[in-house]
Amino acid sequence: MLAVLLIKIYFLIWLILTPFLPFIFIYRIIKGKEKFSRINERIGFSKTTKPKGNLIWINAASVGELRSTIPLIKALLKQDLKILITTVTVTSAIHIKIIIKNINNKNIIHQFTPIDHPLCIKIFIDHWKPNSLILIESEIWPHLIMRSYMKKIPVILLQGRMSEKSYKKWLFINALSKYIYNKFSLIVSQDFKNGSRYKMLGGKNIISNINLKNAVTANHMQKKEEEKIELIVGKRQILLFASIHDNIEDQAAIFSHIKAKKIDIGLLTIIVPRHPKMIQNLISLANTYKLKTKIRSHNQSPDYNTEIYIADTIGELGSFMKIADICFVGGSLSNKGGHNLIEPAIEKCAIIYGPDVSNHTNTSEMLLKENAAIQINNIDELNNEINRLMKNKEKIKKMADTAHKIITNIPSPSSILLNKLQPYLKR
Repeated sequence: MLAVLLIKIYFLIWLILTPFLPFIFIYRIIKGKEKFSRINERIGFSKTTKPKGNLIWINAASVGELRSTIPLIKALLKQDLKILITTVTVTSAIHIKIIIKNINNKNIIHQFTPIDHPLCIKIFIDHWKPNSLILIESEIWPHLIMRSYMKKIPVILLQGRMSEKSYKKWLFINALSKYIYNKFSLIVSQDFKNGSRYKMLGGKNIISNINLKNAVTANHMQKKEEEKIELIVGKRQILLFASIHDNIEDQAAIFSHIKAKKIDIGLLTIIVPRHPKMIQNLISLANTYKLKTKIRSHNQSPDYNTEIYIADTIGELGSFMKIADICFVGGSLSNKGGHNLIEPAIEKCAIIYGPDVSNHTNTSEMLLKENAAIQINNIDELNNEINRLMKNKEKIKKMADTAHKIITNIPSPSSILLNKLQPYLKR
């Protein structure tokens, strides 16, 4: 059987890599991609004792994926369930610390996701003995799935989405895809297109068009700090670039400000980079054009003369969306699938984004249909649309109000989903 052969080859690759794993981890620690003090978790060992009672294991690759599950996590906690959250990145651990603090429930544990080495997965599962495993969006780890299936642990995929590129790759090895995807007890896709793809790849119990991100707001800073920022910026017009990724979106932010300030000399542009450490290019661009810049991580607040405010902090995006008039959603010019369109809609921003919003197709279609957002193809179009909006404040307000109304009228997905999950929560 081809699928079994491919799984054995995958197993063999991990065995070959085993002697090199210490060196790989050392390299990643030096690069800041792993925490030395918690490297044991990446190989399956935990210093934390498994809590008594039913434990639900939720694995998410990114912070955005995890944040979308917060309403569901709160609902699960009300059912006296314990929650084990696993993530991969060091940045995610910082975010999760904030999320757990905000939820304020002692029944949540965070660990780093173990690598998909068969022995590491065995050690991890034998220690935690979860009642069910929930994977978020697109994380497919064969050994993790196979081991859970062998242990009769229900494997559930939530927020299921798959790019066209990934779908074609899986179709190319369709025997393997059917071997893996039919191990899922339940697959919940974000939309009907993705649901159809999972069915073609071997998924059986599929529910489509439930998106947890429809109920999630962006994180806010503490109220006193938020009020301080609001007082400082006053009635200045604010252009926000949220969760931008790379040089293309850095340039988009700086060039848009330069052109837009010709319309409003008092314009303040706030830039929130997706990765806080990657701000040097932004600073260099701002300096090149002699723009007065302040940096939040340097404990600097914007003043009346500030043109560019780089908000390179974690867990404060919602506060900046709250005070922004126009919000460009990052990851959409840099072909990253775009970030959450719900968040700026909830905060009443006029929303603009680039050509790639493949992670949020349904939301984009809803907003565009009602003229509640603007989609552009390049930096020139972005500059033109921002300038048009800045000349028409009534248009900004109308877009913002319409987007807010559309999003707040969507039924809560977490309550719908909770009913679907009930058969898999306790064993």
